[in-house]
Amino acid sequence: MLRRILLPVLALGLAVATAVYARGWLESQRHAAVPAATAPAAATKTVMVANSELAPGTLLQPGHLRWQPWPDVSVPDSYILEGDHTEEELLGSVVRHPLAAGQPVSRGNLVRPGDHGFLAAVLTPGTRALSVPVNDASSNAGLIFPGDRVDLIVTHSLGDDERGGQARRASETVLENVRVIAMGRRLTGSGGDDASGQVRTTTLEVSPVGAEKVALATELGKLSLSLRSLATPEDDGIATVDAVERPVTWDVDVSRALDSRAAPAGTIVVLRGGSAANGGTVQ
Repeated sequence: MLRRILLPVLALGLAVATAVYARGWLESQRHAAVPAATAPAAATKTVMVANSELAPGTLLQPGHLRWQPWPDVSVPDSYILEGDHTEEELLGSVVRHPLAAGQPVSRGNLVRPGDHGFLAAVLTPGTRALSVPVNDASSNAGLIFPGDRVDLIVTHSLGDDERGGQARRASETVLENVRVIAMGRRLTGSGGDDASGQVRTTTLEVSPVGAEKVALATELGKLSLSLRSLATPEDDGIATVDAVERPVTWDVDVSRALDSRAAPAGTIVVLRGGSAANGGTVQ
């Protein structure tokens, strides 16, 4: 009799326990899923950051900067936010203090062209800025930009020597691997190379001795810029080192017609009485 009563009671208790357990498990799963689905996303702002490590004096070029989401937690007003400036507007600016990769760029860390102290921020410590006049042809038709590296070449004429020789022309490299820090035009009172009276000027970063050489080269003759490859290492001849000794290129090295040794020989005729004799040739 007792056994008949206990079996239904045990079955009922087991069913109730199972139902309570199942309800508790479902409730825990529901609470675990709700926060994940309804949790609000963290607020962010898009700020300008350095795409790679940038040293002081770096002229910003394409690829140096990028936009990156940044947690909107007391973002300093000095940070450059998306909508304040475009990346193109900041190209050509100079980095004032070192920037690590991914570090936000602040307005105070950039000096833009035209700002006070722009050239001073561009210069490497110990170097000088010197502007030289060049035309479109001698500056690679305007294809040289700030940040490029060039060789400075002077072409000049040498006057007649004391022996009555003809004028000679020569070309030589004055400085190598010089960094261009500015390209621009200026008005001159005496006019320029074109009808508008404008002369293109290039501002170079040179050593103190190099500045003296460039100043003298502008008085000797025509200056030309020879663009170097981007693969040129920046630490060999970086503006603080003067030009490597190179042989001078003379006009006869370019044109054999100017070499007096290649001129046709003349004939000397000697008159003796009524007859003429061939006296040989003369160079």
